[in-house]
Amino acid sequence: MDPSEGKTHSAGLEAPARDVIDQGRAWIDEREAELLEFLSELVSQPSVTGREGTHDDPESVVGSLYATLEAETDRATLDVQRVPDDDRGPRENCYAVLEGATDELFVCTSHTDTVAPGDDADWPGTDPYDVSVGTVRRPEPGAIELTVDGQRERRTIRDAYDRVWDRRDDTERDVLVGRGTYDNKASVVGLVGALRALESALGDRQLGGTLVHGHLVGEEIAQVGAKAMVGRGDRTGWFAEQFPDPKGAVVVMDGSYGFVPAVGHRGLAWVTLSVEGESTHASTPHLGSNAVLETAKGLATVEEPSFRESIASPFIDDSLLGELTVAAGTTIIGGDVRRDREGRLERAGVNAVPDWCETTFDVRFPRWEAYPNDPDAIRAHLEETIASHVEAEAGDVDVTATVDPAEYFPPVALADSREAARNHPLVSQAIEAARSTVGYDPGVTVAPGVTDAASIYSATRLPTIVEYGPAGALSHEPLEFVERESVIDGAKAMLELTIRQLGVV
Repeated sequence: MDPSEGKTHSAGLEAPARDVIDQGRAWIDEREAELLEFLSELVSQPSVTGREGTHDDPESVVGSLYATLEAETDRATLDVQRVPDDDRGPRENCYAVLEGATDELFVCTSHTDTVAPGDDADWPGTDPYDVSVGTVRRPEPGAIELTVDGQRERRTIRDAYDRVWDRRDDTERDVLVGRGTYDNKASVVGLVGALRALESALGDRQLGGTLVHGHLVGEEIAQVGAKAMVGRGDRTGWFAEQFPDPKGAVVVMDGSYGFVPAVGHRGLAWVTLSVEGESTHASTPHLGSNAVLETAKGLATVEEPSFRESIASPFIDDSLLGELTVAAGTTIIGGDVRRDREGRLERAGVNAVPDWCETTFDVRFPRWEAYPNDPDAIRAHLEETIASHVEAEAGDVDVTATVDPAEYFPPVALADSREAARNHPLVSQAIEAARSTVGYDPGVTVAPGVTDAASIYSATRLPTIVEYGPAGALSHEPLEFVERESVIDGAKAMLELTIRQLGVV
């Protein structure tokens, strides 16, 4: 660590703000065991997307969260919002609002859903929802070694997490392993801990603006909770009803690299390409039109410069977010093929030319000239370009490409470059809050994936950090872990960032 760095939260803050931070940090330290137990409680409530539950169901993660907020907060106003049901049951967003002296807003979100755990046998004790304690170390740059329950696993890690190991002095850390520990229940604990510490430390003072915590469902699939919160297109939703003319900033708290502000991410579109041909007996293939074969012709040529130039034409040379990428054929199916409940394939059409085929494209894209305006034109461009390319390569088939609006997420960017983003007031305050908490300058990064920020920013247009959260890894894999110390640091960092953004009066 550079000798000039360290935990210096007093930098740029007046005495009342420093007092609240000091008292809040002391409150968090005294309740470290309680906050970690709260994380274990949340993890023990399986909440695969669609099964997050409601505030009045104590056996659900939303019920556990709401019960804790209701019992342990005094000044914040709690609210819930029913999100449209799917076939797995009802679910709700959960909100906590701590009103301040002005209408300046600081909006912080987390998400309560997780991905599926996979095979239970791959987890310690064969239970993905029972938090296990282990250790992680970095034996060499670019790799970590996780030890838990007598099992040792070596994995490669993302560059941003690798750089965090370069910045700190320790070579090994305690970790908590379980589905959702890192993605994203440690962030939920961080927000709840920060809110409770704020209420305790403020005393007869108040924040200079209003703090909004949104714990949202459905981030992993279609961002339905974020869309319900802020609206989409018509910009109607819980947030618009509460704050019709919002001013302020947003932080999406998500499992990250140890409070490195992520200042943007590319957009995402999942394009479904459908090809309709004509079936015939497989002994006379020339009498039909093979939809799978014609689809394959189009897929085989997507790396040619002409396709690349065509699909990339609306986008700018984006030094912050990077270039457009196209992953073609991420899924593909055609003909008379079925999969039974045990995963076995039934191929009823082996003697017939397939008359249909569907495949998907994963397109990650930067900003365009009119960004953030007119995102629907970009969606239409992707559909038209992909369909036209395959149609030109294929034979006598009908080709359509569609992007479901639920599977389309515009990019988010705080500035034109990392240097400019680092100097943005929101980012500079997030860096100072992180430096104060972890003892070094975390730098900035660009998120590799898409977060709830895509929906929140497109509706509110408030400056948004797309990820800021505790350190860990393996978020969508077995042995997902969060660094134990980072769980507590999450509450401290969000406490200080809130004070830096809103002030104390």
